[in-house]
Amino acid sequence: MAYRIAEGSLAAPMPWQDQSINVLLPRDAKVMGTSLVIARDRLPMGMTFHDYVIQQRQNFASQLAGFEAIADAPGRIDGHEAHFIELAWKTDGKPIHQVMAMVLHSDNAILNFTGSIPGGLEVETRDALVAAITSFSFAAA
Repeated sequence: MAYRIAEGSLAAPMPWQDQSINVLLPRDAKVMGTSLVIARDRLPMGMTFHDYVIQQRQNFASQLAGFEAIADAPGRIDGHEAHFIELAWKTDGKPIHQVMAMVLHSDNAILNFTGSIPGGLEVETRDALVAAITSFSFAAA
């Protein structure tokens, strides 16, 4: 198995499951601490993508202090089924604004994109995060 990262690749002698997390920090962000995180997940056996989205939504509501859903809608990214959630919550009393996309990939794999803006909504930064997330294109198989 060839495993690629931006800096190069390695040859793994057996199949491995990629559980890496990518963290991107914009150099010229208006808001210090803005980030875009890409994480990988898998649908549990017997769970549909719709069920996964419901479970994630319930997790956010129960685990994030001051959780407020701003937008919640199905969609597509690069032709793949996706679900978009925009939310606000607080950590240590400080506001966080997030834009998220969960994208169903092959073999029940899911890519989770989370753009975070510490301090709350800043429209230009939010729009840049949404543009980055929705520009994603899957590599050719």
